[in-house]
Amino acid sequence: MLARIGHELYWLGRYVSRAEHTSRMLEGVFAADLQGRPDDPVGVNLSWGPVMAIMGAEWDGRRVAAADALQRLMLEPTQDASVVACVRRARESAKALRDVVPQDMWEAINTLSLELMAVSPDALLHDPSKAFRAVRERCTLFWGLVGRTMLRDEASAFLAAGERLEGASVLLRMLRVVLPAGDVRTGDDGESDGQAHALLRAVGGEQAFRRAAAGPPDTPHVARFLLFERDYPNAVAAHVASVLEAIDQADVASRSSPPVLRLSRLAADLDFHRRSLAFADRNVLVEQSVVIQGELDAVDRDISERYFAGALRPTAFSVA
Repeated sequence: MLARIGHELYWLGRYVSRAEHTSRMLEGVFAADLQGRPDDPVGVNLSWGPVMAIMGAEWDGRRVAAADALQRLMLEPTQDASVVACVRRARESAKALRDVVPQDMWEAINTLSLELMAVSPDALLHDPSKAFRAVRERCTLFWGLVGRTMLRDEASAFLAAGERLEGASVLLRMLRVVLPAGDVRTGDDGESDGQAHALLRAVGGEQAFRRAAAGPPDTPHVARFLLFERDYPNAVAAHVASVLEAIDQADVASRSSPPVLRLSRLAADLDFHRRSLAFADRNVLVEQSVVIQGELDAVDRDISERYFAGALRPTAFSVA
């Protein structure tokens, strides 16, 4: 496969993944914002301003209104971190890959782009759930078509690697926001605190956490679940394992591949930390999130140097 084609596929996966995760995150914060109480401080860490910072949008630290955040992160085409900007770049990449990407996948992205163009700011503010649902369903359809219509070769491997690496990166940035340095009051009688609920809602993990986690639904337990629970597909450990599998499949000399070796070490470390950090506090989890993010940034550089002739990430793609 040409390095140019692999590069486009890798970033197509990242674009679609970022659009989906941004929409899910906004939906989770929107739901938490509606359900929160003015005198309840537990939901403040995952609010509109920090969400903008997570996604690389400009934020001066002041309070951000829901209307402003939704407009900028959903529909603003000049905002690199917005859903519509990611979908447009995904559409451009898919259009350039028409001989590699099946027709149904192209139609899913093209239809989503047209649907977002038809959403007015007033309609978004009146009922953002329609836009959230459109992004979620079209992205889910896109990834379902990847599994059902693409040949399982280097093309699908690079696409999957981009998707899962972006998913892990977004989740790590979320965790670094919702894990404060000090103690934060949680709900009584095992109830979820506000930021833990918003975090689970943002990744679609509420039911999975209830079934698998051993502990109350507070922020530290949710963070450990989303970092180390390999059986949950949206956890960091599961993302890392999937990237490793994809790159190992794409590389004919994987035993000497720097990204494969780095990912193998990281996957082993995450499996070890799943047991050793079972009772870790917030500060330790924040430190681990920073370390893991650094390793994933190194994996991104390794992938670029080995497979894409050192091609840099697109300048419009912001990584916080």
